[in-house]
Amino acid sequence: MDSKISLPQVIAMGGAFMGFVIGSSFASGQECLQYFSGHGVWGSIGVGIIALILYVWFNTVIIEDGRNLRLKQTNKIFEYYLGKYLGTFCEWFTPIMLFFVYAMMISAAGSTFQEYYGINGDIGRVIMIVASLATVLLGLKKLVQIMGIISPFLLVGIIVISIMAIVDNPQGIKDADEILKTVETNSTFSKWYTSGLMYGAYTVTGVVPYLAGIGASTATNKKNAIWGGIFGGGAFIIAVMIMNFGLLANIDVVYSLEIPSLYVADQVSPIFGQIFAILLILGIYTTAVPMMFTACNRVSEDEKSTKFRIAAVVTAIVGFVGGQLSFSTMVGIIYPISGYVGLIIFAGMIYTKYIKKKTYEYFLNSIDEMTN
Repeated sequence: MDSKISLPQVIAMGGAFMGFVIGSSFASGQECLQYFSGHGVWGSIGVGIIALILYVWFNTVIIEDGRNLRLKQTNKIFEYYLGKYLGTFCEWFTPIMLFFVYAMMISAAGSTFQEYYGINGDIGRVIMIVASLATVLLGLKKLVQIMGIISPFLLVGIIVISIMAIVDNPQGIKDADEILKTVETNSTFSKWYTSGLMYGAYTVTGVVPYLAGIGASTATNKKNAIWGGIFGGGAFIIAVMIMNFGLLANIDVVYSLEIPSLYVADQVSPIFGQIFAILLILGIYTTAVPMMFTACNRVSEDEKSTKFRIAAVVTAIVGFVGGQLSFSTMVGIIYPISGYVGLIIFAGMIYTKYIKKKTYEYFLNSIDEMTN
């Protein structure tokens, strides 16, 4: 077996992970504001260090485990780490959580239309619900795949805008800690080290089966799996930190905004703001559709069945109701809940990998799913 490092393979795996996590929650700046910027300059750096360690660790471990297990049902990776009962719980928790993320995307659409265009938020919510429901019901997977290219543009756009914001107002970063003493931010956790831990934990909950699938389908050896995980996790956190300093440079204004990144983009240039607003709406769409599809797919795997279609319509209706909550409020509620489940997953990974040292063969035999 070839044990050489394949750069294209490493980039492909890292890029696939970033494409999954670079959704509208990241692009909006709201999660960065709550988990990073609200803790000030040095606090946010501490958050970044902890998050970097966790991201690189769980990426490399899960991709390598996925490569070795090659599960037909990637959700079974939860059972490998947590056992039958907790594993089954996580298999069900993930699509339920993704439903709530869908509702959060509806809320984000409303906030974007209202905050940037000055249009009633319900109009934005309805537009996003109709677009996502139509896509899921019509099975337009190709359209979603094509639209998926928006993630790299969002990432590049965020980095460019944030760097320009930093260069334009470096004094804002120097003053950020003093300003944060006089305003109340939406920081979910009061301690920077808790934010760092929970930021890594909430992400791992939804991405475990996805990373296992990347490992099974892409990684050809251990070195590629490890470097793919390092590249994906490391590059994403670096992008988050650049955004963090862009927000800190404007913290006196963005601390209370639902979509802080839009303000930063508009301050750099109105043209940047207009382009970024469109990219963000498209990013919300490309996040909302797979969230809705995954939630409905747990009800019925046949997307043409009546059960699946009913589930999609119900998801859309309930999503509109849930989307009435403010975007920042939903980020502050949903992500911590996901984070607590993520802590359980971390504990299971540590126990399985380093204490019990469960072998791949033992697990595959126990679920009667041997590799081909």
